[in-house]
Amino acid sequence: MADNYLSASFAFTCTDAEMALLVEAFQAATDLSMGLDPGNPTVELLAVLPPSKAEDPWSGLRDLFCDPDYPTFGADMSIDPDPTEPRTIGFHGMTDFQPEPIATLIHRCCQPTLKQAPIGFEWAETCSKPWVNEFGGGWCAIHADRVECQATREGLAAALRTEAPAAETLSKFHGAWGALPDHPVTDWQYEVANGDTRLGYWDWVVIRQTVDDCVASDPFPD
Repeated sequence: MADNYLSASFAFTCTDAEMALLVEAFQAATDLSMGLDPGNPTVELLAVLPPSKAEDPWSGLRDLFCDPDYPTFGADMSIDPDPTEPRTIGFHGMTDFQPEPIATLIHRCCQPTLKQAPIGFEWAETCSKPWVNEFGGGWCAIHADRVECQATREGLAAALRTEAPAAETLSKFHGAWGALPDHPVTDWQYEVANGDTRLGYWDWVVIRQTVDDCVASDPFPD
């Protein structure tokens, strides 16, 4: 057996009003996850986390989590004691940090700050044993109009793709009248003359490269 951890630590500045919303939501989530009564949310928090269920004023907060019955951010909150604005607030977790709920909470509570500049953070995924594919991480960018998150494995998968370049890219790089040695213009002209293709040269090259890649990767060659 091995233990998996998701860790992150970051801080940002916000207004007093935004900090108050974050603190209220964070404390309420802690109480709810422990089975305690957090009382009623303030009008200000209800405005940014409106209830999805009339009978539960905290349902808007619960909706941030995969498990609404156990709303935990997996992090501690830190607040700079300096009372002057802007206030510095941080989220820190070593074992079960929850990127999406935290990012969504910031997006809901810190709109004035986000309209000035986005807020971002990274996280790490680790394992107590050196098991294959159990390490990674990711990043999150919180904008006023959206939240973007991506794991490193997604970026790696994109970087490892071996798709043939698009015809437009090839044309721009080699020139409209250019050609690739592995795919002579005379071969393309031959296929056009025989009615084997109606593609332009660079579109034909893309198809030929794709076919070549498939042949090269065939585990059962003739």
